[in-house]
Amino acid sequence: MPQILSKTVGRRALLADGGTLLAAWAGCNSILAPPARAEGPVPVDLPPHRTAAPRALPDLSFVDDAGATRHLADWRGRIVVLNLWATWCQPCVAEMPALAALARQVAPAGDIAVLPVSIDHGGVDLVRRFYRTHGIAGLPVLCDPHMQIPTALREDGVPVTLVIDRAGREVARVVGPVRWDPASTPERVRGLAAGG
Repeated sequence: MPQILSKTVGRRALLADGGTLLAAWAGCNSILAPPARAEGPVPVDLPPHRTAAPRALPDLSFVDDAGATRHLADWRGRIVVLNLWATWCQPCVAEMPALAALARQVAPAGDIAVLPVSIDHGGVDLVRRFYRTHGIAGLPVLCDPHMQIPTALREDGVPVTLVIDRAGREVARVVGPVRWDPASTPERVRGLAAGG
């Protein structure tokens, strides 16, 4: 009987050592393996042309960096790229540098306003910290902490982008992240706003 017990104890020890070796091997492989691709939707290009007639929008308002209430109508006469996003949304975070690059690219002409509106409950302080942490420059700090815009647009997720023409009408809507970096993006935005 004692011999059987020692074999059992020996097997348990061997299994325990084997489990330790397996865990060590898995740990080394996870360190050496390339990082997994981030899960989530793949960014898409803006549509090449309108898919529907321009649509009137409700009065959309949000808060700016100074705490003042702004209205979408404040940008009437300019083409607007209105992007709804959140700091906790990984696809939103991933597209912000390219959105900032678009804003810098269109700034000299002044005909396109890029308006990223955060729906975070933390408001402007949270967005300021996010911009600082992620090195985002060239974008205004705009917030809709009560999520009035998604409700008005009947959208329940982010990111969502609207292209709005000079008359304040929606001419395109993209649900999900957009590829903002192609050099052709400003002209595509202008084409959508003009009816192309």
